[in-house]
Amino acid sequence: MSRQRHIASIKASIKASEKASVKKNRRQVLGFTLIEVLVATFLLAIIGSAGFTMLQQITGARARVEAQSDRLTELQRTFYWLAEDITQIIDRPVRSPVDSLLPAFQYNLTGVSLFDLTRAGWANPAADIMPARSSLQRVSYSLEDDKLLRSYWYHLDSLEETPTKRRQLLSGVEELTIRFMDPEGSWQEQWPPLNVEEDPGLPRALEFTFILNDLGSVVRVFGLPG
Repeated sequence: MSRQRHIASIKASIKASEKASVKKNRRQVLGFTLIEVLVATFLLAIIGSAGFTMLQQITGARARVEAQSDRLTELQRTFYWLAEDITQIIDRPVRSPVDSLLPAFQYNLTGVSLFDLTRAGWANPAADIMPARSSLQRVSYSLEDDKLLRSYWYHLDSLEETPTKRRQLLSGVEELTIRFMDPEGSWQEQWPPLNVEEDPGLPRALEFTFILNDLGSVVRVFGLPG
């Protein structure tokens, strides 16, 4: 009898242990504890914040690189057209719409127009399908607000005061000064130089000093032909 009781007691103990194990496993399957959830949320927030910060830095760096690239493109375009025009200046005066004779190179001390010039080398690739025109071109550079513009007329002795085409070359120009090298190699602040009675002709070179709102001072010198 005692043996049967002992066996029954062992079976009851085994069943109780199995029930306890099942309950423990069930609690484990039911989910995470509050502390585990808080720790996981905290770690996720840190990872997300770090990822967002890195994305912002990458986006900002890309925007700065693109802005610098666009700015350099502006400068390269400006220097390209200045070189194209100045290195092909030709001593060919033109007539204004009011039939007054204008010099081949005219520097303006007042107004938005900086200087006008006559240049050669104006190619006409569509000559076979378009009317023939001169290979000479009258070009004008002007500074309007903080923008440098290049304009030109289709005909040299034009009857129109308004240029045929206008194009913005450079923005953010706070100041622009021009100097001129005379035949003796001295720099002059205007052209023709002061106290010069005879026509000095064309300067030997032009020096441009741009004060830009982001790059500061940029200086370029362009020599005239000959």
